[in-house]
Amino acid sequence: MATLSSHLLNSSNGSHASGVKVIINQINRSGLKKTFYETETDEEGRIIKNFELSENDCACEYEMICKTAEYFSEKKIVSEITIKFKMEDPKKKYHLPIIISPNGYSIWWSK
Repeated sequence: MATLSSHLLNSSNGSHASGVKVIINQINRSGLKKTFYETETDEEGRIIKNFELSENDCACEYEMICKTAEYFSEKKIVSEITIKFKMEDPKKKYHLPIIISPNGYSIWWSK
């Protein structure tokens, strides 16, 4: 089973970014997108989901969209963050931590 997780941290005030809508789309080889998973970050700014990935799922690309505009109501410069990635191993843990602010973000791949 593959595990996808993320942790959104607010660099403006050092808090966890809770209540941010997150959409994971699967993009097949022809470029067609479908919603794979949809949720919101919890009180600690985290999402975590286990997936049973088929061989076909492992051949697809994915994009994670974090809807940050409502979270940063005072300034809506960065309205959403889109991260593209792959999940090629059906037994791996994939972690995408993101530090966010009203006018930028930083992400890294964590193993």
